[in-house]
Amino acid sequence: MKRVLYFFIVLMNTVSFSQTKVGNVQFNDVDVFGETELMLNGAGERARLYAAALYLDLDFNPDDLEDGIKVAEKDATMALTIKITSGTLTIDEWKDLIRVGLERATDGNSYVFEEQIRDFLGLMPNKINRFDIFKIMYKKGGTIYLYKNRTLLGTVKSIEFKKAFFKIWFGENPVDEELKEDLLGGTLNTNLVLGKWKTFDKRTGVAINIVQIYMLDKMVYGAIERMLRNSERDDVCYECQGEDKNQKVEGLVILKRLKSKGENKYIGGKYTNIKDGKISDCQIWVEEDKPDVLKVKYRGGGVQEWKRVKK
Repeated sequence: MKRVLYFFIVLMNTVSFSQTKVGNVQFNDVDVFGETELMLNGAGERARLYAAALYLDLDFNPDDLEDGIKVAEKDATMALTIKITSGTLTIDEWKDLIRVGLERATDGNSYVFEEQIRDFLGLMPNKINRFDIFKIMYKKGGTIYLYKNRTLLGTVKSIEFKKAFFKIWFGENPVDEELKEDLLGGTLNTNLVLGKWKTFDKRTGVAINIVQIYMLDKMVYGAIERMLRNSERDDVCYECQGEDKNQKVEGLVILKRLKSKGENKYIGGKYTNIKDGKISDCQIWVEEDKPDVLKVKYRGGGVQEWKRVKK
């Protein structure tokens, strides 16, 4: 998994992620917060103030997205990216918006979190400008990280404050109902191909590994996150070619450069067989009536069926 993460961090400086446009701003479909890679769930805007996007870990249970309070209260890694679109918003007005949002989120009881509020607002810069980007990442275990553009401003440790803070957008009395719906994925088309998939031996039906499929520069890739048989966790692909030769199988990118061909179908890519190192043309797709089954077709392997990992 470390190799996969390293792959993402390096590519941050060499390629651009596929993006989703909201108003006049864009959000990466996959983004990195510190050393944590998260995927876009939904995005929207609060008129004349800012656009926002919610990023979640691939392990996040999609059923929880039906309830904003569950999202706010869940001890799971997640992040909000906020892009300022107002040219007149001052830093004091921005802080007031957060305080008012917390009052709404806590039914007038934000005083309970006064210490954490002061700590959080104290991390804010002295000035705010149009197109500034604030990233608020909560890391499972109780720590909130605040970034401005690419700079870490500081942290606040409190899972209870996290719950209240995220209820500004996801609570019963959010600052903007339409924005809440957008952040929870109400208006974005879900790319069914992305996520984690369990692969199987076509002959025996025994599960082999878990592959994480993601998108970079409008192309789809898939990396082995974990081998499921304990005896294969440290396997090396001695037969692989090029830069993949003699690399650990866990972390190996076995699906590369697949391009979109209609909804939830990608073609023209390459598949690496970890058993013999052979590279074949491949395509992958998900059928609407079977959203949890990924079809993977490559030369010499026929059509494989991978199953979605939901948790």
